[in-house]
Amino acid sequence: MVAVPIPRTGQPTQLRSLGTGATAPTDWTHLLAAGTVVAGGALMIAGHKKAGLAVAAAGTALVLLEEPEVLDKWWKSLPAYLAQAQGFLDTVEGYLNEASVQGHRIQSILRR
Repeated sequence: MVAVPIPRTGQPTQLRSLGTGATAPTDWTHLLAAGTVVAGGALMIAGHKKAGLAVAAAGTALVLLEEPEVLDKWWKSLPAYLAQAQGFLDTVEGYLNEASVQGHRIQSILRR
């Protein structure tokens, strides 16, 4: 165990500031948006799914309104994502149709 001696000078300790004294302005929009997203998550966990989704969506929309370049980038990339999702769903539909056909064949063989 290490003991560190603390000298007693009889004078009160002066606290010094580490910064320049100027504080950064609080970004209330981001704090409000973060709070609404957290509140939405809490509502969803508590079982209020519709209200939680609405509150979380409002917080997300608030953030996106503050970042127009991000919103523009997402908007431009949305058609590619939708096309990719549509292709994936078409592939899954094809597999399910093939499985259904095979299931009918197996049932007809077992009924004989």
